[in-house]
Amino acid sequence: MRQRDENKISALSEAAIDLVAEQGIINLSINKMAKRAGVSVATAYVYYDNKADLLGKLFQQVQNLLINNMTMPAADLPIKEQFADILRQYAARFKNNVKEVEFLAAMLANPQFLPAELQNSGSLLNNELLVVITQAYRQRLLVTGSVDLIVAQTIQPMQWLLQSRIQNGLTVSDAEVEEFIVMATGAIFK
Repeated sequence: MRQRDENKISALSEAAIDLVAEQGIINLSINKMAKRAGVSVATAYVYYDNKADLLGKLFQQVQNLLINNMTMPAADLPIKEQFADILRQYAARFKNNVKEVEFLAAMLANPQFLPAELQNSGSLLNNELLVVITQAYRQRLLVTGSVDLIVAQTIQPMQWLLQSRIQNGLTVSDAEVEEFIVMATGAIFK
């Protein structure tokens, strides 16, 4: 059995993310990815069965990097500050992984390219934010009980802001992140 080469896997992942950003999901192929990564096509097929398998594994990897396993804010903080803390964590991850943000957006917009079992699994909502939203809901602090509307007023605009700035060669400042958090908190809390 062939041993996993993490350097090759990393090179393949980076190549795939770059190609999706440059040419779109539809134009991504195992051959192009292997060539960009500097490995043989046969090597790429050791790690990925096909394009859907590649995109599925990469999608899960990017979700883990950007969304999953954030630090839960201290329980003694006011709920609005817990919410703001999680938004800061999202912002930091998004700002530090701009290519991955673009890839995630592309996959969320085109889930048909993922393996069937992952097509309905994409979300910007993580467990930590859901816990805080649930607590705020139970305390009757929210203007809505709809988690989808809350994500649409908080995480999705943050992703859009960063993505639009990236596309124009710009960044989002820490001051803008804080201003965004004030606005997002104001939109969903009573």
